[in-house]
Amino acid sequence: MATTSVKLSDDMSTRLRHVAESKRRTPHWVMVEAINRYIEQEERKASFYADALTSWNEYQQDGLHVTWNEAKSWISTWGIAAEKEAPKCHK
Repeated sequence: MATTSVKLSDDMSTRLRHVAESKRRTPHWVMVEAINRYIEQEERKASFYADALTSWNEYQQDGLHVTWNEAKSWISTWGIAAEKEAPKCHK
């Protein structure tokens, strides 16, 4: 396991200790948890952007889409007995 040092301001160090104490964890555990959550969030964001770019490129090539009104009409039925099928893509 790699070791990394992090310089914290006195205020942040105090805040970190308070959070750790309130959770009955060590400051190390809180830092690892925070870093892990941040990395996962950034990975999800990067994946979302990559998916959006792929979708945009596909749309640029084939022109297939659904309109906002079609999507809104479909989404408004989610969770009700008369839920509609997803709209079909068209040019």
